[in-house]
Amino acid sequence: MNVQNIQKNMLVPYYLMSSYLYYVEDKQVLSDHDYDNIAKRLLNEWDQVKHYHKHLISKDDLKAGTGYAIKFNNRIKNAALNWYWYNFDKRENTQ
Repeated sequence: MNVQNIQKNMLVPYYLMSSYLYYVEDKQVLSDHDYDNIAKRLLNEWDQVKHYHKHLISKDDLKAGTGYAIKFNNRIKNAALNWYWYNFDKRENTQ
């Protein structure tokens, strides 16, 4: 994934969904490098980012490069699982 091509407001859902999948579902969808770059971009562009779920992310988590402490709501959980199933799980099951 080319993190630089992600529109700044979409960094929030990518960060939240990939954090949920990694920390709760034990599924890695981004390389560590890509995850860290999303966190860095979010931190650098924090004041310009507008997203409904931005309040769930702390700057401390972004600085540490972790999403472990995030309180995921059902919308994020479902979106993450659908993203995983549609983009990753299907490929694994067809190989």
